[in-house]
Order: sequence, then structure tokens, then C-alpha cells
Amino acid sequence: ELVNAVDSVSAVIEENTAATEEMTASSFEVSQAIENIASISEENSAAVEEVSASAEEMSAQVQEVSASAQSLASLADELRNIVRQFKL
Repeated sequence: ELVNAVDSVSAVIEENTAATEEMTASSFEVSQAIENIASISEENSAAVEEVSASAEEMSAQVQEVSASAQSLASLADELRNIVRQFKL
């Protein structure tokens, strides 16, 4: 009976050891997955910052074009007024 009990305990210990090894392998895989997610998140964050900077730059350029267009329209009005003074 003692031998059976020792065998049972040994079997349980072996099962626990196998389960612990599986858990260790699984936790390593989970850790790797978390590191990959963190890396992807950092890359996405950098990409978002680049897009944001590009959008701000584009907005500034649009404002410059708008100001130039307004200035050109004003110059065209002035030129029209000057040309009206000359009649053939």
C-alpha cells in the first residue's frame, strides 16, 4: 500500500512538473506576444505623430496658398482699376 501511495505521489509530481513546464512555455509565448504588441504600438504611435506633423504642415501650406490667392486677387483688382484709367 505504501508503494502504491508513493507511486501515486510520483505520478502527481510528474504531472505537476509537466504542467509547470507547459505553463512556463505558455508564459514565454505570452510574454513574446506582449512584446510584439508593444513594439507595434510604438510603431503606430510614431506613424501617428508623423501623420499629425504632415497634416499640420499641409494646413500651414494651405493657409499660405490662401493668403497668396487673396493677395493675387487684390493685385488683379488694382490692375483692373489702373487699366480702366486708360481708354483707347
